[in-house]
Amino acid sequence: MHESKKKQYLCDDRTVPYILIVDDSRSDICLLESILRSHGFVCQSLTDPTEVLGHCQRARPEIVLLDISMPGMNGFQVCTQLKNDSTLSNIPVLFLTAMSDVADKIRGFKAGGSDFLVKPYEPSELIARVSTQISLRRAQHELACRNQELKEEIRDKEKAHAALLDSESRNEAVLNNAAVCIGLLSLDGTYEMVNGLYADVFGYSRAEFQNMQLKDIVHPDYVAATEEAMEFLRYGQLEQHYTDKKFIRKDDSVFPGGHWLSPRRTGYGACNGFVCIISDLTEQKKAENELRLAHTVFETSSEGMLVTDAENCIIMVNPAFTAITGYQREQAIGRDPSFLKSDRQDEDFYRQMWRILLRTNRWQGEIWNRRSNGEEYPQWLSIAAIRHPNQSIAHYVALFSDISDRKKAEEILRHQAMHDPLTRLPNRVMFDERLRGSFSRAKRLNSQVALLYLDLDNFKTINDSLGHLAGDRVLQMVADRLRDCLRLEDVVARIGGDEFSAILDDIDSIDDAVATAERIIASLGAIECSVGGKCVQTSIGIAIYPDHGTDIEELLHHADNAMYAAKRMGKGRSFLAGITSDDDESTKK
Repeated sequence: MHESKKKQYLCDDRTVPYILIVDDSRSDICLLESILRSHGFVCQSLTDPTEVLGHCQRARPEIVLLDISMPGMNGFQVCTQLKNDSTLSNIPVLFLTAMSDVADKIRGFKAGGSDFLVKPYEPSELIARVSTQISLRRAQHELACRNQELKEEIRDKEKAHAALLDSESRNEAVLNNAAVCIGLLSLDGTYEMVNGLYADVFGYSRAEFQNMQLKDIVHPDYVAATEEAMEFLRYGQLEQHYTDKKFIRKDDSVFPGGHWLSPRRTGYGACNGFVCIISDLTEQKKAENELRLAHTVFETSSEGMLVTDAENCIIMVNPAFTAITGYQREQAIGRDPSFLKSDRQDEDFYRQMWRILLRTNRWQGEIWNRRSNGEEYPQWLSIAAIRHPNQSIAHYVALFSDISDRKKAEEILRHQAMHDPLTRLPNRVMFDERLRGSFSRAKRLNSQVALLYLDLDNFKTINDSLGHLAGDRVLQMVADRLRDCLRLEDVVARIGGDEFSAILDDIDSIDDAVATAERIIASLGAIECSVGGKCVQTSIGIAIYPDHGTDIEELLHHADNAMYAAKRMGKGRSFLAGITSDDDESTKK
């Protein structure tokens, strides 16, 4: 056959089907393109129905998915235009519509439509119908080519009988190479022939099918509906029939399939049998279930999720993303995720993050981001890089959770672990930590640190006479007075019982430490609590870093000894480590 005649049956002999979508709704087009492209189809789309004819004349599609209700021209008019063009009339037209009225369907079929798909539709039904129409058209194309060759050979009277046999053989090859099960049925549903895939899928030989009927492989739940559809097709009440069904193999296993029935007609239009096409939807249903599960997880997860393209442009977010960040989906789509970042991480942090992500395909860690209201908050973030088979980046997927509550709880636990619950002063653990820091700073700056060790002289008497509640109140008042006597940068802690200690950083001289101890003694002595006519009094030992020690234990030891020296000298006074009790009274406060 001449090459130009072949072209009118199939668009450029494409291996990957090219589908034209015509719909005035951009959202509907996006949904269709997403479904079709996920199954490997190539798509183009138009929103103006008046452009369809010219577009198809320039670039012939294998099938047209056509909306009915559109401004300017409706789908019926567009279909009529295509069918009136002899070069385009064999392109299948699948109407997509929300109209389910029989009269509308009849009008569509009269206009030349191949099938109807009523919105909303299942993606599996859409793919099955499109795949079947394309398979039918390709088979029709091949059959038409072979028939044309046969006519030419008969017309030329060259080996008519051999040409006929050759044509039948080629038709058989076309059927056997089809990607779907194709069978021919008589009016009562008996198989006249099946292709090789039909036999392979169901487990019967092609000879066995000669003695079988369609109802033998259809699941009992669908037999009645199938026979009714065949009656409608036979008497012209239905042009075509498609639905998802269950089928039974020879080994009694059941599988889901898409079932297509269309009538075979004589030259006079009478139905003399049926074309039966079945596609195995096992893998497709499995993939759809997995996709549905993934979608449910995405939509219901309490973790925020976002997906970007290879250029790090957001293409999807889930509801938890909005709940955590405050940004609506429309505010996030199309943007770089960097609009969420706070100023708490520097550029080096992000460089390191991207370096790890691109090297290992994943990164996770704690990060501070900013909500839509400007509030900064901590989150735990995990990012995965999704790559194509050729290792180029396809997408980035990020999951994150708001850990504000966890951070607050950790801070509370840390505070409780580092503070005395009664006085709210730092405890021994925090005191040691701060003292180590003071030593490091003093060593770096070549400065002095004073350590004051305090013990309340008459606290046991207060506790025994007034009770533990009164004793606790005295300890709280002592803590408040100690805070008032110290600078903001100084640290005071409750070491245990009625013992306290203070760290005085960066003192100018020993006299500063002695003066602070004197203020403390005077302030505590003014607490309005007396037992036997005596007020609260304290003995204080003073040790200086680095003069009296360069590690915590050594300095505490000297301060403790100095405190006991003060007690031996009459209590209610301070004593400086490193001097004897016989020194001048000016050193004993």
